[in-house]
Amino acid sequence: MTRPDHPYLPGVRRFLPVTGGRRAARNRVGLALAVAGMVAGTSAVTTSATVANAAVGATRTVEYRGLRLTVPAGWAVHDLDRDPRTCVRFDRPALYLGTPGADQRCPARAVGRTEALLIQPAASAKTPDRSGSGATVRKLVPGRSTSVASGSAADQEEYFDLTGTGLVATAAYANRPALVEAILAGARYNGPKRSGSSVRPGRAGTAAGLSDPPSMPAGSTTTRFRGQGFDTCAAPSASTMRAWLASTYRSVGIYIGGVNRACPDGNLSASWVRTVAGMGWRLTPIYVGRQAPCARQSDLGPIRSANPGGQGVDAAEDAIGDAKRFGLVPGSTIYNDMEGYDTSSTSCRQIVLAFLDGWTRRLHDGGYLSGVYSSASSGIRDLSNAYVSNTFARPDVIWTARWDGRSSVWGEPYVADSKWSVHQRVKQYRGPHTENWGGRRIEIDSDRVDSLQGSAKFVHEVISSGALVTREGPGAAYPAVGTRESGASVTVLCQTAGSLVGATNVWDRLADGTYVSDLYVDTPNKRGYSSPIQKCRYSYMVWTDALRVRSGPGTNYPQTGQVLYGGMANVVCQRAGTTVGKSVVWDKLDSGGWIADWYTTSTGRPGYTATIPRCS
Repeated sequence: MTRPDHPYLPGVRRFLPVTGGRRAARNRVGLALAVAGMVAGTSAVTTSATVANAAVGATRTVEYRGLRLTVPAGWAVHDLDRDPRTCVRFDRPALYLGTPGADQRCPARAVGRTEALLIQPAASAKTPDRSGSGATVRKLVPGRSTSVASGSAADQEEYFDLTGTGLVATAAYANRPALVEAILAGARYNGPKRSGSSVRPGRAGTAAGLSDPPSMPAGSTTTRFRGQGFDTCAAPSASTMRAWLASTYRSVGIYIGGVNRACPDGNLSASWVRTVAGMGWRLTPIYVGRQAPCARQSDLGPIRSANPGGQGVDAAEDAIGDAKRFGLVPGSTIYNDMEGYDTSSTSCRQIVLAFLDGWTRRLHDGGYLSGVYSSASSGIRDLSNAYVSNTFARPDVIWTARWDGRSSVWGEPYVADSKWSVHQRVKQYRGPHTENWGGRRIEIDSDRVDSLQGSAKFVHEVISSGALVTREGPGAAYPAVGTRESGASVTVLCQTAGSLVGATNVWDRLADGTYVSDLYVDTPNKRGYSSPIQKCRYSYMVWTDALRVRSGPGTNYPQTGQVLYGGMANVVCQRAGTTVGKSVVWDKLDSGGWIADWYTTSTGRPGYTATIPRCS
């Protein structure tokens, strides 16, 4: 970024594997197996019989994220969300549910083919390069008949986007394609629909135009930072970032991708992110996608007038792939760089907002938060004018470019302080200039940051005397999930309070969503939280006019503050309290206060949200 309405050199887009679908599952529901002969209901009975006939045997039903399937009783069922290292093999009859891990435990040699199915969230699904094979990702409404053998692919694999579910299916077959066809034809989906926008309770009896909430999968957390930051076109070397610890800056903007990104990866890599985050730097991921057709700079790749929302979805999918490639986990905020444009064109403004609407919705479906960078007088003003809308998905964070030299995110002329009011703002207050810290010179823009950032991973070693038990939540009372051997490396996302173990109540949340006591991990502080590991938090918007923050989980506790409409609730845990609306769930905020969960966009309401732990 070079000035609030700055010119930007067009970059070269990297082509990544295309994801198998555009809508991601929102409820992180664990695998539920219903070991029964038939699904309840007349149509399900027919389905079971059809599958039984095709399989020549008994059946059982399996439910995954609202999708219910009837499969042969002899099929193995593997929960990849719980054990991502399970080898996905199509030479054995099996149903695989979840996202395959990057390092599967596969044999050195496996040859053969039979009938099998892989069902995974669309956000994490990647179909292989099928150039010239004739294979495509086909749309399929669950329960509709299809022919898996109708494609021309020689390897007998078909890919289906299961419309409205946020899931995609890979169907493999040998001599009995009818079996797989029967399973897909008998599928039933009872989860939240993924087509169109959700209508949620709103202001003064109207439907609130709040963003669809992010899905926040198990391996996610949001990271908050308040302080000074900078951004620069190319990621500095790790040694320069270490030298710049002598500065007042502690947040750095990194350009991760986009058709208009000028500087390539260079130093930027997953290793660079781990190293720099380990120094204590917070990260602001920037994606320079297609620009307004009325952009002030004429040589930028523009948003096309046809289906701008779909182009925003495409940009978000690419950005999610970039973020994962650099080790930025779900829960991270990714900022779309929308350069300054001519606001006198109504059609251009509408195209920009439609693009950003698609951007936000797709990021949320993928478990990421949405940020938008733009000049104060164009993009930020238009976003502010659309703050209350029944159709527009508002971004979670705004980044205002206004070079007035005032290092404050408040008091901006184009956006009221009541909007994006809770750690939801960045301001670029000074344009290109050179600074020297620790003997290293960089040309930078200066930022004031009070916002949600990218979330990195931290690798540490298990130091228990024996195998360390991993648990579903931060406490010894939670069910055991597995073990980690002493000396093994574990990937820590964040830390949270839980039951007391030894002298500490700090628990570490791992990348697979499980928890271990921090006492048995070689983090620096054995009695408390360890910087730079962030505290675990999960961020959702508030949809009421002014939500009271209380000192405890109930309306009988004193009010200590409030969260304005559209403000962010940064939740650390949940517990039961007095009934509000249709929910007894209360959220503890990272500030220590409590709010009624009913008035947030958390995905579990009116019940508990699966990824948020219970308060101890």
